[in-house]
Amino acid sequence: MDLAGLLSFLFFMTDLTGKRIAVIGAGLAGIAAAHALTSRNAHVTIFEKSRGYGGRCATKRWQGHVVDHGAQYFTLRDERFKHAVQQACGDAIHRLELPIRDEENRILGDTGRWFHRDGNSRLARDLAKGLEVRTETPVEDAPALLQEFDHVICTAPWPQTAKLWGLDEHEIDYIPCLAAVFAYRGDGLGRTQETYAFRSRSTPLAWTACENHKPGRIAAGSTVIVTHLGEAFSREHLERPPAEYPSLVRTWIEDRWELPKTAYDLALGHRWRLARIDSAHPSPCLPPRVHFVGDAFKASRVEDAWLAGHEWAAKNHLMD
Repeated sequence: MDLAGLLSFLFFMTDLTGKRIAVIGAGLAGIAAAHALTSRNAHVTIFEKSRGYGGRCATKRWQGHVVDHGAQYFTLRDERFKHAVQQACGDAIHRLELPIRDEENRILGDTGRWFHRDGNSRLARDLAKGLEVRTETPVEDAPALLQEFDHVICTAPWPQTAKLWGLDEHEIDYIPCLAAVFAYRGDGLGRTQETYAFRSRSTPLAWTACENHKPGRIAAGSTVIVTHLGEAFSREHLERPPAEYPSLVRTWIEDRWELPKTAYDLALGHRWRLARIDSAHPSPCLPPRVHFVGDAFKASRVEDAWLAGHEWAAKNHLMD
């Protein structure tokens, strides 16, 4: 082990017995940081405003289907994340086998694309086993937490974190993403039998994937397509009601997948106002004993969000 590795190890092993730490947000970054700090004997409480876990690693139960309308899959490139996922999820993790193609129909490289059998939001719930998580508990007065806790770790996107502390929410810019989910009558329609997804950097259909390739998710007799729209399109239509999104792109979806228009059944839209960052940012200035942790310092992927929380906890001894 080199000197840098030894110092990181010693910081990670610093005992935090007696320290009370609040984590705002039960996404992957918050969960990873909470586990790492708990392993050093800190008492950690996670506050999550919604009923579920995972943030943008989101799954929706819809019309008898289980649909990942946020993160479509995750990678297991880093051994630390891979080990944590395998330990927490076991055989509930499956690999997507069919290819992703670009707009020219070329097959893109694959280093392993994985999903959770019960919905990708369950990845976060499984990783949070053993932690104290208070769901449906929005933080109304963040400064007041400092009276109860020694440190507060904020993992919500920066604009939300900034509002909690009365700071400039524009210091870190996030890119929005509009999403739409389509259901068609019939199994294996169009090009869905040979392709998992299409990715494009030059059209509004930045991403579109067939959820049928996740066994047990889609009710028999249906084909379900998820699409995420590109930055320019999403910014242009951001303030429109989500119910209008499917009608804006339905024709493009049917053309891309070669779906029969007569098989259309129903659709829904969803707005991710703070979907991802364009590039990594330096840490913003926060009050003493308050910390901002999350994908703003790495990249907006599931694996990167977990690593951001894990690595932050490994580097910060929180002894002040």
